[in-house]
Amino acid sequence: MLYLICLLCLVDISDAVVDLTMTSNGATSAHNFRLSCISGERDADGIQLSIKKDNSIVRRVDPPFFTVERPQALEVVAFGFTGFDHSGIFYCHSKRGTDQLGNVTLINNFSRGHFRPVRVSLTASKGDTVHLTMDVLGTDRRDIAWKFNGNYYYMTPIADVQNRTAVLDLENIDENYAGIYSASYVGDSALYSALMHLIVRECPKNKWGSDCDKDCPECLNGGICHDKHGDCVCPPGFMGVRCETACREGMFGRNCQESCKSVSGCQGLSFCLTDPYGCSCASGWYGDRCRKPCPEGMYGADCLLSCNCKNKGKCNRFSGCQCPTGWRGQHCEKSDRAPEILDMASNLEGNLNSSHKITCSATGHPLPSHMSIELRKLESTVLKASHTTMDSKKSTAQFEIPHLSAEHNGVWECRVSTNGGQDSRKFTLTVREPPYPTTTPKLLMRSSKQLVVKPMDTYAGDGPIISTKLLYKPMDTGDSWSSIIVDSKDPITLMNLKPSTRYHVRVQLTRPGDGGEGPLGPETIIETDCPEPTARPEIDSSSVEGRNTTIRWSLIDGSHEATGFLVQLFGPHGEKLWEETTLLNVLSIKLYNLEYHRDYQVVVLLVNCGSRGPPSKPHHIHIYKQGNRNLASPSSPRNVQADAVSISVVRLRWQPPEDPNGGIVKYSIEYQPVGKGSLHPWVDTDDGNKTTKDVTSLNGSTLYQFRVRAFSKVPGEWSKFVQARTPRDGFSSFTPTTQQVGRPMAEDHQLLWAVVGSVAVTCVTILLALLALFYIRKSVLKRRRTFTYQSGSGEETILQFNSGTLTLTRRPKPSPEALTYPILEWEDIKFEDVIGEGNFGQVIKAMVKKDGSKMSAAIKMLKEFASENDHRDFAGELEVLCKLGQHPNIINLIGACENRASLIHRLPIHCH
Repeated sequence: MLYLICLLCLVDISDAVVDLTMTSNGATSAHNFRLSCISGERDADGIQLSIKKDNSIVRRVDPPFFTVERPQALEVVAFGFTGFDHSGIFYCHSKRGTDQLGNVTLINNFSRGHFRPVRVSLTASKGDTVHLTMDVLGTDRRDIAWKFNGNYYYMTPIADVQNRTAVLDLENIDENYAGIYSASYVGDSALYSALMHLIVRECPKNKWGSDCDKDCPECLNGGICHDKHGDCVCPPGFMGVRCETACREGMFGRNCQESCKSVSGCQGLSFCLTDPYGCSCASGWYGDRCRKPCPEGMYGADCLLSCNCKNKGKCNRFSGCQCPTGWRGQHCEKSDRAPEILDMASNLEGNLNSSHKITCSATGHPLPSHMSIELRKLESTVLKASHTTMDSKKSTAQFEIPHLSAEHNGVWECRVSTNGGQDSRKFTLTVREPPYPTTTPKLLMRSSKQLVVKPMDTYAGDGPIISTKLLYKPMDTGDSWSSIIVDSKDPITLMNLKPSTRYHVRVQLTRPGDGGEGPLGPETIIETDCPEPTARPEIDSSSVEGRNTTIRWSLIDGSHEATGFLVQLFGPHGEKLWEETTLLNVLSIKLYNLEYHRDYQVVVLLVNCGSRGPPSKPHHIHIYKQGNRNLASPSSPRNVQADAVSISVVRLRWQPPEDPNGGIVKYSIEYQPVGKGSLHPWVDTDDGNKTTKDVTSLNGSTLYQFRVRAFSKVPGEWSKFVQARTPRDGFSSFTPTTQQVGRPMAEDHQLLWAVVGSVAVTCVTILLALLALFYIRKSVLKRRRTFTYQSGSGEETILQFNSGTLTLTRRPKPSPEALTYPILEWEDIKFEDVIGEGNFGQVIKAMVKKDGSKMSAAIKMLKEFASENDHRDFAGELEVLCKLGQHPNIINLIGACENRASLIHRLPIHCH
């Protein structure tokens, strides 16, 4: 008689069941008895199989003897038994290294024993009531002793034995009841006892998990739910997630891949699987030695299942009901419907070298099982599903391609086959190459703590690019890579960097999908700038010369780290018009060709290499209309008013000119009695911001006229005359006049004739003087020429120019002093720009022609509004220069000119 033991192991490290089979021919003689242990695992690396006998329950003096061989890698065979060594308990162990993968327990009872178990193994769940049943083969009238794992457990009186069957009842069992039970007559040898294996699931019926809180699947065709994994352990001859698929006759294993290798199929073989299944005959057989075919209407392992076929289904003892077309189910109770694939895209993409997953869902009656859905690449690869989920409406199979390559490009097909029919759906799989830069990152802008980088110019591979990662780390520090990720190819700003530090920089691109990250692009090295200066310059002043402006600034804190200054010019709307960098020791700059009547702003800031410090406060510039000699003169003051405040004081008020042209430094007021030809005295204000002035020392009961003009670098335009009459002695009332107030007709006529007469006399006098000077210059070139100025102080200063001789006489000195100087002609002087200004004169840069050669010189001229003291000081300066003579370390006098009494100095020239 033959026995076959099959072990199916479930391991925690995988969702798959370890496929292990142990076979025995079950012969009654020791010489013919044979055991075989086979593993059907695909991943067979390191798996070791062994067969051992348990000698602890049925004890013998001599250890058992048998031979073990390995005919193939995953099979081990035991044979060569002698005596009673083939009876007892055997184990098949499966290991990988030190890890125990699974065990199978097989019991082979002595063929001439007094008892025989109805089932050699029995599986129950926690909390069940179990009846262990033994057929009594002996004829003795002795009591029956039950043992548990070799120890006495219970006594059944012979009188309680009915129908030659002994029963041991166990109630509310748990895992402590699991083990080997035996029955024998009291006093008999253990050899004649019968052994059976009780397997107890640690969870209640239809529950599994560490807390037994999960529901078991519906295991069909005699499958048993594993209490640790929740999988259905299928009987030999069935497969599938729920043991729903029958193997062909004579096949077994997890995927029905093993064959019984016998002409009679699996007849006479007993199969034992890992707990909690235990042992049974193959599907279609039953009996003590598994030699009897199933009775009519019964099928499955040990023929324990009833077909009960409906709708003209026919019972097959190996697979159960065979249903006619249009019907399905375990009893042919359900109608079939052809499967239909649901919602599958016609075009799919995957990234090269990535792991790609594809799902295919289908409905139908019956629902497609795990093995019913497959992927096919036309005329090529066939993929089986790695995982299938089923609900009440559809089955979804998931397929995985571990390593996408160009060979996977092309047309694929999902195919579904069930008893109800077939369906298929084609789709195109395109394998994309992840993008990567072909150029290094480029620096766009840098500062001490930031780098603005353009990630790349070009890239290879397939788009679209959904993210750009810029990786960077400092050189020579051992720091790990940092990264910043953006969603475009726009410039990226790296912040919080270290000043004056070189960084490795490279880029990684990503396209959509798993594995879309491309390889890292080429690397470049970029250095941050010097530390930023902290000092803030202050703009001290500015000066306007025509359309040119000179800006001057300073630094309050002298300790700073910088390489120079940056000067920036902005327009009226904040737009940058110009900028220039100067050396650190340069504290001024000249802005050329600015536009009139336009607002400008200037800021100055420190720079250190390319880093910039905080800017100064903006300095505002506005240039008004152009005056004579490219010098801007102010327009006339506005709304001039004159009010008599006493018999000798008149108060003047006005508004600043509309065009100040460079800034007002002071105002000058000219006044005189109306209708009198006396001199025009004047008074000045203290500064350019003052727009009121009291004119004092006036005569009472007198009508005066006043006019005002502003001064910037040059005098501005006079305002119109306004009049005011001082009251007579004893009166405080007065009548103010303005530019808009009228006068009596007779008084206007008198004033008009006085002005016309005065102007006419002045013009005639000037014309006669010019004619006389022209005549004298033409007739006697070397004749004595004299300029006399009558001071108002009572002391007469006489300046006499005579062929290079200056005679300066101050009375009441007793004798004059004669000084020699060179004479220059006014026509030999070409004026350029104003380069300086003093209390009573201006210094103008000019080119002077002397003795046939040209030279650069500084021309000092009296201002047009110079006072008597200014004239006297100007003459004194000329006297000093005449007496000093020529010296290499001081300013030298080139000559003097009668026209406007100018002094001409040579400009020093320094060669560097």
